[in-house]
Amino acid sequence: MSVAPNWLWLIGGVLLGAAEALAPGVFLIWIGLAAVATGLLGFVLPLGLEWSLVAFCGFAVIAVLLGKAIYGSRQVASDRPFLNRRAEALIGRLFMLEEPITQGMGRVRVDDSVWRVSGPDLPAGACVRVVAVERAVILRVEAA
Repeated sequence: MSVAPNWLWLIGGVLLGAAEALAPGVFLIWIGLAAVATGLLGFVLPLGLEWSLVAFCGFAVIAVLLGKAIYGSRQVASDRPFLNRRAEALIGRLFMLEEPITQGMGRVRVDDSVWRVSGPDLPAGACVRVVAVERAVILRVEAA
């Protein structure tokens, strides 16, 4: 006894949905929906293997775009928005220069670390305000 290809598409779609439930990644479910849609289309139209693969690819693209539209637009609010962007969290803060800014470069102490700064030439001990971040490691400052 052989199983009709339409049932294989349906079974495959259900298995992909189950795999999504076991290992959530919000991706397999969309491919599973494309497989289910292909199986259902096969009951309506007599599709050969080639056309069922073409239909599956089309449904998969549509399903993934639909998933991206639904889940891609969600922004997750964080209680620590600068967790992986420490330098950006320093913008607007005031610091004292640890080393003078000469020829556009100097150093400032931020808590327990030292950061390179760029800006106008200023003496050590001058108060500066961070106005931007350059290349994620250099703070652009101005006299405060």
